[in-house]
Amino acid sequence: MKHILGLVALAALLAAGTSAALGGGPVTKQNGSTPAFNNFTSICAVAGYANYGNCGGDTTTYGHVTGRINAVQAKRGAWNLGLSFTNLEPGASYKLWGNRTGATPSPGVIDGFFEIATVVAAPDGTARFSYQTTDPSNLGFDLNILPGNITVVTSYWSNQTIQVLNPDGTLYIPSA
Repeated sequence: MKHILGLVALAALLAAGTSAALGGGPVTKQNGSTPAFNNFTSICAVAGYANYGNCGGDTTTYGHVTGRINAVQAKRGAWNLGLSFTNLEPGASYKLWGNRTGATPSPGVIDGFFEIATVVAAPDGTARFSYQTTDPSNLGFDLNILPGNITVVTSYWSNQTIQVLNPDGTLYIPSA
């Protein structure tokens, strides 16, 4: 009986190793203290944008707004991204935009953006969004305030898009 149980255990280990080697390994989860990204940039701090929207020439405008991306690879080839922002204006409406052109952003050139969702900031100034993708490569985001659809913080315009899938499947966004 011990011999049979040992063979079953060995077969299970071999199958798991083969599955991982063939790309069928475990799905990944990034959250808590290790988000995929937690450094959105105020649009006002991006070179060339100090006079854009609500900046008024002050590069520190929106510098207090923070954002992070948590990523869960729910199944092989599908990532669920949870984006959260803090220090927003309570009760204001915010629209999250995505961009995956992979192009280097250029002031005045607006290509490739798609709407993800619009939410109202909670009384504590937080807003949460969800987005699912099968290809996180070159994905960047802008959080805009409504009305006026004015960018507040960005990963796209600061050239901080998802560029690398680590060997373990977790996402990485290089700092600009």
